[in-house]
Formats: sequence, structure tokens, C-alpha cells
Amino acid sequence: MHVVLVSDRGPVRFAGQIEDPVPEFCSGSVTALLHRVAGAAGYPVAWLAPSTSATDGHAMRRGLFGDLAGQLGYSPQVVLIDKQEYDRYYLDTGVEIIWSAWHGIEDDVPVRTAADRWLAPLASYKHVNQRMAERVAQQAAPAAVVAVQDYQLMLAPAMIRALRPDVRLVHFSHTPFPDAGSLAGVPAPLLRSLVHGMLGADLLGFQRAQWADRFLRCCRRLGLDVDQERGWVRHDGRRIWVRCYPVSVDIPSLTDRARTPEVGRWAARTTADDRAMRIVRVDRLDPAKNALRGFEAYSSLLRRHPALAREARFVACLVPSRERLPSYQRYAARVRRMVDDINDRYPGAVMVHHGENQDRALGVLRGYDVLLVNSVTDGMNLVAQEGPVINTKDGAVVLSAGAGAADLLTGAVLLEQPRDVAATTDALAAALALSPAERRNRAGRMRAAIVGMDAANWLDRQLSDVLAAAAGSAPTTQAPKCAPRSALPILDAGLA
Repeated sequence: MHVVLVSDRGPVRFAGQIEDPVPEFCSGSVTALLHRVAGAAGYPVAWLAPSTSATDGHAMRRGLFGDLAGQLGYSPQVVLIDKQEYDRYYLDTGVEIIWSAWHGIEDDVPVRTAADRWLAPLASYKHVNQRMAERVAQQAAPAAVVAVQDYQLMLAPAMIRALRPDVRLVHFSHTPFPDAGSLAGVPAPLLRSLVHGMLGADLLGFQRAQWADRFLRCCRRLGLDVDQERGWVRHDGRRIWVRCYPVSVDIPSLTDRARTPEVGRWAARTTADDRAMRIVRVDRLDPAKNALRGFEAYSSLLRRHPALAREARFVACLVPSRERLPSYQRYAARVRRMVDDINDRYPGAVMVHHGENQDRALGVLRGYDVLLVNSVTDGMNLVAQEGPVINTKDGAVVLSAGAGAADLLTGAVLLEQPRDVAATTDALAAALALSPAERRNRAGRMRAAIVGMDAANWLDRQLSDVLAAAAGSAPTTQAPKCAPRSALPILDAGLA
């Protein structure tokens, strides 16, 4: 079996002088996941991603990407894209239309709805998807399995099928699928085009049952034949199966990294101060992560309980995100002003680390009393899994119901309305007031749930299911069912 992975970001890029390029390995949760599963695969894997770098192009022509195959365990390749075209594909369409609507953050990142604002970017989005499809058609072996990743490449499955009807196609959405309210703000022709593009696949994967259910309901509203119970859509004379494959953290690698001296130093720095309790968040500075409302809730908590300003500190690791977009610039500025306002009123109440530093992030996660993950809506949110695995204090987790991990982490303090600052304040107060026995109980349940995930076979299960689908059988993975969450009740009602 030959497998071709297709994603917006690849595992490696070349930097330095164009005559003497040096490989640099890329970070990011999706990239790390694909690197892990591709490197451990027992079959040939090629991984294709777009690049705007002339240095990457030079390295590709010299065969330097191919030289890394022995080290990586798979063959990385790039498809060169013009920089302006890439920005229109990724930022103008990918972020300011799809990402915004798919995450329900239209109030912070307005969706481009006027025709003169989305038609031109959509042309670039189509072109990049077509370029990726054409490279897949050239590279894929006969009857290969092609696994296309996420919202940036929603049109690619149909394009690949048109060029190579012999291959088996999976499209996996790492992001949520939006509710009907957010979908109503997406131009109807664009929505239909995106859904039909996804339906070029044989199998569609989602992180959680709620999002698979939303997709099926969307298809029904578009007039397609849908079997909600069995989890399929009929399109162009084919049956496309819809299933869930939740992503898990790599526990052995995570725990090994958390024990390193550098992480230990950051953990010691985080806990070596005059505050007895720590609320922590580790996020990209993206409106979907909802940091602003998190800080607003902490400010409200301090007003309710002024003594907490001497007993607790909010430690945040914030990674800049999409800084070229004015909407993201405005959001980051609002977060900075809120942090400054809290520290003006309560000196030292908030400590913010800016920039990406995994050792620092893991060190901070080791020492939290409360981890706040209050995303508006989110993919799996692996931070919510990493925290309970490496935390040394049986820390509580305040977790948004909009995060994919909410189905898994029933030991968390569930935040049903992450847009509600008062509700977030209540959840923080309840989490801080949990008794030691209750904290141990909840932390133990979360760790057990994470350890019980089948992280190693995430991709293999999709491959097995798509091969079954291509052979005319139902996938082995069961159809998604939206079950009610069984989060533990909060036994300690709040701070005294």
C-alpha cells in the first residue's frame, strides 16, 4: 500500500543560503501528529505540502527533500506556490472565511460575505487546491490511499478524484464543523463548493460526533441523500462514509520531554514565587482560543475575591498568530490592554510569556492548580490532554464544551458557554475551591481517559475504513452518535 499525505504545512523547510540550504523541522500540532504516524507507518508514505520558499524550490530540485526520507521514515515533498496566491488562499479564504465561520468567531474576524471580497480569494484557494491535486495525481501509485488534511484543502478530494479515480481518498477535518448559525453567514455558492469538494473523498473523518452530525445535517440542507443513522452521504452516484477519529497526544514522547532538565527549570521558575495557586493557559493568540474572555473572567474573579490577588497568579504562554491580519492585530492588542489593566489594579496578578517555547509551556503545565481552556470552539485542543498527563499537582481543568476534548475529559469542570464571562468566572472559582480529594478524583479520571486513547492507530483506522469503503463495505468504525456528556458534578460550589 502506498499512502500520500496532503496538508497545508509540511514537516520540514529549508533555510539559509539558497546555495547551501539547511533543513529546519516545523512545529504545530497537526504537523507533529502526521510526522509521528508517517514515521511509524509500515508502508511507503509521501507527504506533500505547499511552499512559497525559493530555498525550498532549490532544495527540491537538488533532491535534498528526498535525501531526508531515510531519516524521517517517509518522503517529504513541496509544491511551489506564488507568495501572493498563497496568502489569498490561506489568509483571505482560509482564515477570513473558513476558519472564522468554522470556529464561530465572526464577531472578531468578520467573514468576507460581499462578492467582491470572497470571489477573488476563492480563485486562489481553488488554484492551490488544484496544484496540490495535480501533484498527487503525479506521485500516487496505482490504487494508493490519499489522506487530505483539514480546512485549507477542502476542494482537493474532488479534484484528485477527477484526475485519479483509481485512488482511495480520505479527508480529515482537524477543525470543528460549524453550526447552522455560522454556516448561514457563509456565501451559499462557496459553502456548496466546499462541501462538494469534501465529498470527492470515500471517507470523511472528524474529531467528534457533534461535528460529524453537523456535517451530515448540512448535507441534508443542501439537498443531498443522507443516512444520519448509518453515517453516509450519497453524491455523484457514490456513498461517502462519515466517521470520527479523535486525536490523542503522544504520551511516551510527552512524558519523556516533560522530564528533561530544561522543562524542570521552567517548572521550578513557575512555582518558585509568593503565590500559592496558579491558573494557567497555553494558547496561540487566536480569537478562537478566547484568551480575552479568560482574562476578563480572572479580573472579575479578583473583584469578587480581592484576597486572591495575593494568593493566586495567572500564568499564560501566548504564541503570536497570523500577525499580518488586522483583525488578529486588534485582538492581540485588546488582550495586552486587559492584562495591563489587571496588573495595574493587582500588581503581579498576571504573568505572560510571549512566543513559542515548548519547554517553557510544558514546565508551566506541570505546575498549574487550574488549567483554563475556554476556547469558543476548537479542534481536539491537545493542551487540554497534555496538562492532565504531566501536571504534578492533580490540577483541575476548566474546559470549554466547544473543545473537542470535552467528550473525552469528563473529569474537567465543564464550561458550557465559553462566551459568557460570568460563567467562566464561576467555573474558575469552582475549580480553585475543589477539595484535594475531588481534585485527585477528577485528575485521575482525565489521565485514565487520555491513556486509554488509541493514539498509535489513528491513521491506520482511517486507512482500514477507506479500503473497506472502496470495496463496497461499511467501515469497521461505528457511525458517530452524539451522546450526552457525563461530566462530574461540581461538589465544591465555589470560593469561600
